Amino acid sequence: MLLTASRAHTLHCKMPIAQTVEHHPLYGDIKISINSRARNIILRARAGIIEVTLPPRAGRADFLKALDKYGKKLLAECRENMPAKIDADYKIEKENFSFMLAAGSGSRYFIRYDGQSATLFCPATTDFSDENTQELLRRIRVTALHRVAKEYLSQRLKMLAAKHGFFYNAVSLRSSRTRWGSCSNKRNISLSIYLQLLPTHLADYVILHELCHTVEMNHGVSFWALMDKVTAGKAKQLRAELKKYKPAF
Repeated sequence: MLLTASRAHTLHCKMPIAQTVEHHPLYGDIKISINSRARNIILRARAGIIEVTLPPRAGRADFLKALDKYGKKLLAECRENMPAKIDADYKIEKENFSFMLAAGSGSRYFIRYDGQSATLFCPATTDFSDENTQELLRRIRVTALHRVAKEYLSQRLKMLAAKHGFFYNAVSLRSSRTRWGSCSNKRNISLSIYLQLLPTHLADYVILHELCHTVEMNHGVSFWALMDKVTAGKAKQLRAELKKYKPAF
């Protein structure tokens, strides 16, 4: 969210020199930083906190008015983005990925893979209420997803390319939460590991989208005609359906 603004509630700290966290009585903790390259005030909703980036020329009134205008919406998004607690009963059960926890007999965490399923064995002493433990479990979860996605999505890409006569140079898997995929002008395709959490037909739609970019690098008429050809005329329908999804964690 980009904006320039002025006037609002009063915060009870001085304007930051570089970066600080202030507490607002309505919006909770707010992480504020000054970026010499920023041209506008930038507000982002993160998990549990609002982040604000200010250009050096921004006055306090500008910052406060931006918060006054967008604070409630950002706070709602922060709460929506709060990560679910991972405990002994935590499970992910998707069409192409499952993840669960189990009690381990040792003192270390380890993961057992079975196809597209991953089981994380936790020490008996695991304290699920500890935030450091939660952060560790979230990192392990992403590691498991990355390993499964690397094998599955790479093979899916290879299969769909062969089926429809596309040629690509290389594939990479990334932990991107803002883009499902991309294709460079050298026909290098990048896919988000979070495609693994989508229904198969939507993951295939994204893969086919990037494969079509190996032929048509823009989103012109020819591109969408090609997309319709490889999706049996369902390109717009699948595109609309995909917009309802976002990375689950």
